[in-house]
Amino acid sequence: MDQFRSFNQLRLTELPVLRHGFWRPWYELSDGQFSYGKLTYTGALKRICTLETNSGNWIVKRKSWIGRKLIIEQPEGIEIGIITPEIWSRKITLELNNGLTAIFYNKKILSRTYTWVNDQLGDILNVEAKLWSRKQPFVVKIDPDMIKKVPELPLLALLGINLVLLKQAEAAATT
Repeated sequence: MDQFRSFNQLRLTELPVLRHGFWRPWYELSDGQFSYGKLTYTGALKRICTLETNSGNWIVKRKSWIGRKLIIEQPEGIEIGIITPEIWSRKITLELNNGLTAIFYNKKILSRTYTWVNDQLGDILNVEAKLWSRKQPFVVKIDPDMIKKVPELPLLALLGINLVLLKQAEAAATT
């Protein structure tokens, strides 16, 4: 965890996401100089996602083999939250054990920008998918005021990237 810089030291409002590798890609949240987080896939069929930041490590995996729900665990196996995609809706609900509840969705139907929204805080951060960009597929846009208000911001940023990748994989599987 010493290899990542803290989000408290972030001075930019946009962080590009860099894709490394071809066959087993992993994604890095970076400003070009410092690395703020890393997303990797492990396991058969890329069903387990590992998120690493300065503030902690998390494992995201499906709750059951055919279920829609995802669980977030710490490496010790302690479950800290659950992700529930709504049926017949674009919205995905995150409920953490510490009380944070946020909804992840794109506000416009044909938009490439996804937003984490909380009832009390409003828009927390945006994940924008770039069109035709393989090396830099996403840009995470962060409001500097949210860094102090939401300590789970690194988790939300990497989790948003993972959810967009899952949506893209589902869309590619249906065509």
